[in-house]
Amino acid sequence: MTDALRLPVRSENATLVLRPEGELDVNTAAQLQAWLDDYLARGPRPATLVDLSGLTFVDSPGLAALLAMRRRLTGEGRAVAYADPTPQPARLLRITGLAANLPVFETLHEALRSLDAR
Repeated sequence: MTDALRLPVRSENATLVLRPEGELDVNTAAQLQAWLDDYLARGPRPATLVDLSGLTFVDSPGLAALLAMRRRLTGEGRAVAYADPTPQPARLLRITGLAANLPVFETLHEALRSLDAR
């Protein structure tokens, strides 16, 4: 795998949308964790949506980073959702059983609507 992970963000009303692009794996998971540390230090938005459509590969450390993000944000009283996973991350979420326990939506629109309803 490569060390290429980009973390562009945009705003959708009160929601911050993070769209990781590339591979979220043993080599790049620390980048996501560092981004999260900075985001929490700056005071996160009431809701964060992680758009998974830019991820081409996720391994177990990458999955752990996504789970840590949810745990830390919800621990701060913030809402978090995931949306639009590409086939490989979607399969990993399914086979680990996490898709049934995490707020993963098929589309960004569904996820934003869910977060706005909070």
